[in-house]
Amino acid sequence: MAAQLSVEGSEKLLMDEMLRVSHGSTLLRMLGQTSPQQIPLDERLLMGPFELDGNKILVTKPLGIDEQVNREQLERESTRARLLTLLVGSGLLAVLLGIWLIRPIRRMILAMREVADGSATPELKRLPKRGDEIGELARALSQGAVDLATSRDAQRRLLSDVSHELRSPMARMQVALDLADCNEDDPNWQQLSRDTERLSVIIERILSLSRLENGLVELNHENLDSGELVQQLIGDMCYQNPEVSGRLIQQNGDWPIIDTDSELLRLVLENIVRNALHYTDDNVELSYDDYGERCRIRIRDHGPGVDESTLEKLFVPFYRGDPARHHKAGVGLGLALSHRAAAVLGGELKASNHSEGGLEVVLDLPKSQPEPNT
Repeated sequence: MAAQLSVEGSEKLLMDEMLRVSHGSTLLRMLGQTSPQQIPLDERLLMGPFELDGNKILVTKPLGIDEQVNREQLERESTRARLLTLLVGSGLLAVLLGIWLIRPIRRMILAMREVADGSATPELKRLPKRGDEIGELARALSQGAVDLATSRDAQRRLLSDVSHELRSPMARMQVALDLADCNEDDPNWQQLSRDTERLSVIIERILSLSRLENGLVELNHENLDSGELVQQLIGDMCYQNPEVSGRLIQQNGDWPIIDTDSELLRLVLENIVRNALHYTDDNVELSYDDYGERCRIRIRDHGPGVDESTLEKLFVPFYRGDPARHHKAGVGLGLALSHRAAAVLGGELKASNHSEGGLEVVLDLPKSQPEPNT
């Protein structure tokens, strides 16, 4: 007997001591039932309540083999039910989390890309109307896009104004110098002429760099024979400076055909070649490597090279190089301009010291150009 509920006597409720400790609440619940039931209880079967002389009693008996099998099956079904409930609950929680958090974050990532492409009104849908931190972030992003577009437009207008205001006086100064009735052997006149020309070059390069950085340059796509472009570049530079004849060497035979902007590519190569000629009196070699969808144009000089610590600085505007490379001219804008132009062409410009000596600048370009974003 597991428990007894008596109608008379001093002790109306009697329980097995061990069962009372481990299953007291279950025994009380069973005694309150109106019809007999059976439930597994550890390794025994609890049955009852039964009526005996007006008293309610609960009895136990060892579980039979069939009852043990049923109990184990019941436990497995209960475990599967709990697991299924947990999985369904977790799935619903993940869906709710995705709707509430992940989707807004993805939407803001796309909006950031729109801002990077120049949009002042990124598509944020209803995110700015939310009252939580995500809504606050969306509102900040929307305002930042407007501020950035305003600043960009102001910078472009300033660039246009500066371009006009600086170029016109410089052109008039150059014409005035050409028409001035001065002795060309006069050192003052020569110094003024050199300074005017140098200032004109500086202004033109600064404006060119600004146009590239502000996305004001549109690519003119054409199928270009890169070898022919390099050959023309070498010819033009030798014509302008006969002393460099024989120093510019074009290697390899069949250069690749590239879908690119010829003027912008020539600007990149010309600046690199001129920089190499400034820093060494030895040969400058131009070669290429074909990599299927991409190609690499290499410009290598045979000078002393560059200290490893300054290689990354070569493409920084106004950085004027390592004194060990015997700087002769320039204002530190040529390589910076080439670096930005290479990025506009979808390529990358890197510099390294060649294993056999000298500095090598590598222009990595795609052979086919995507249409520019407008």
